[in-house]
Amino acid sequence: MSEVPHPKNQMRQSQANLWLLPQAPLALRLSRRRGSVSGAEILQAIHHLTRIVENQHSPQPSPAQTANSLSSSVLQPNLDNWAVPQNVVVRPQGVESILSWNIFAADRPNSCLFANNNPPGLGSYPVPDTSHPQLAWLETKYIEALHTKNPIIDLDELHRMMLHVAEHGFDWSTSACLVALVCANAAITDSQTELSSSHEATPEKKAEIELSMQFWSVAVKRLGYASAQNTVQAVQCLCLAGIWYMHRLEPLEAWKHFNLAGAAWHTLGLIHGELSSHDESSNEFTLMQALCFTIWKSECELRLELPLPTPPILDNAYVPLAFPRPPDFGSHPDASDRERSWYYYLSEIAARHVINRLVQMNSEAPEAPSERQVRRMISQAEMMQSQILDWYSSLPPIFHFDIPQGYTADAVADPMVFILRHRYISLCELVSRPFVRLGVDQLADDMDSSLHGIISSYASQCVRFCILKLDQVAGHRHQGTWYGIRVATSAALILAAVDKAQRLAKEDDAFRLVQSVALPETWKDAVARGAASVQQYLAEPNGGCSNLKELLEGVVRGSFLG
Repeated sequence: MSEVPHPKNQMRQSQANLWLLPQAPLALRLSRRRGSVSGAEILQAIHHLTRIVENQHSPQPSPAQTANSLSSSVLQPNLDNWAVPQNVVVRPQGVESILSWNIFAADRPNSCLFANNNPPGLGSYPVPDTSHPQLAWLETKYIEALHTKNPIIDLDELHRMMLHVAEHGFDWSTSACLVALVCANAAITDSQTELSSSHEATPEKKAEIELSMQFWSVAVKRLGYASAQNTVQAVQCLCLAGIWYMHRLEPLEAWKHFNLAGAAWHTLGLIHGELSSHDESSNEFTLMQALCFTIWKSECELRLELPLPTPPILDNAYVPLAFPRPPDFGSHPDASDRERSWYYYLSEIAARHVINRLVQMNSEAPEAPSERQVRRMISQAEMMQSQILDWYSSLPPIFHFDIPQGYTADAVADPMVFILRHRYISLCELVSRPFVRLGVDQLADDMDSSLHGIISSYASQCVRFCILKLDQVAGHRHQGTWYGIRVATSAALILAAVDKAQRLAKEDDAFRLVQSVALPETWKDAVARGAASVQQYLAEPNGGCSNLKELLEGVVRGSFLG
């Protein structure tokens, strides 16, 4: 077994396959001949390659079936091909799932690690300053820090709404609620583009959080009215409310609002007709697609960590395209930036599909697998690694990054590339995590020795990517800060589990498969660095952060699993 391949010639070959495979979607091959390839076509190709890889591990269809399948995929691609099969129990893969391993039985905490019983109230706040300079600053900050990741608002329309509020103040319209939510999110988020050098909140940042609360106080008074309207703006308001709660480290409140946003999106379809009846080149069509995918991927991210009802409310939503079609940027002054934002957005959606497949695969892994089931786990892991490589190789060149080869990764200044590289690291860690459990819980020690090398290699890969993840935790406040804290905790627990299992094996003086897993002596230093990156949030009462702090500090001190 080998890790996800890195050699550049292999990457070039995969990229060549992307365009030259005769099975590739017809529209994509024609575009290639014309010398013009859109971002949507690139991501459609990733989806198609995934299906090709999967078909290599399933019974081969007849030529007639293949022709019919290819025809349907070109003429009417949709999300059904990506969806997790119905009636499949998808289990969270976060901190709690790792703590369920046998090795943690004696040390498992009883406290809730994702919420607090009595979260603090929001309090009362004065009406915020709505002068033109203030709103112009927040509008710019929103576009740079948030819109580039979630292009769910028409920027020209947003500018008109911001000007209206600057001139007339807040009325009770849905558009006023939307402006207040844009400002609340812009004020609380940090547009920092690289890892934070400071582990403490500055006075300036505290003032911005206070400003965010002022705008939220305006928005929440109008959110009830807005949610009762069957408009695109109402869906945007509910989605932005969910994003704001993620910044506040309140995942359950965020999920409630993403769920409401999904219901509002469905309601629009029932009243005004499905997207298939809309002009695909219209602005409303583009916004509705973007909203659907943003709400869907936000819920999927939460399900990775939380035991939420399944499936996501938009899991079976009908969308005419497997990926949202970018809008017509025309001759807009910042057209290149907007186009780049959409390429990133499409790449994120593709990564989310692969992650969902991984979560499904890991959920199906038995608690005490037989030797035959372990062989199947290995086969599935190999298939998923091929899909990860397809995703990586098919990224637009502007988002290329070198795959880390050791336990450290070079600094990346571009925030979009930084996030996509983190997605790659997370995918590689997740695909190999089940093999760590096989080792630390002694589930494969007595199996055929020919499996031991493969299992330990996958487990060593997981350890390496856990250390990489701990050094990639972004310390500034953003929509994914709560995930960052959870990711750091999960990685720390995995490393601590391997360390304890290896120490127990030495004490028992018996063969243990886990002894062949590579664990650097400096692994605790990586945990300490990851914890330091999110130190300023660990004291907050929201999102179970204070309880996660105890776990992280216990791992560093050696008191947890000591």
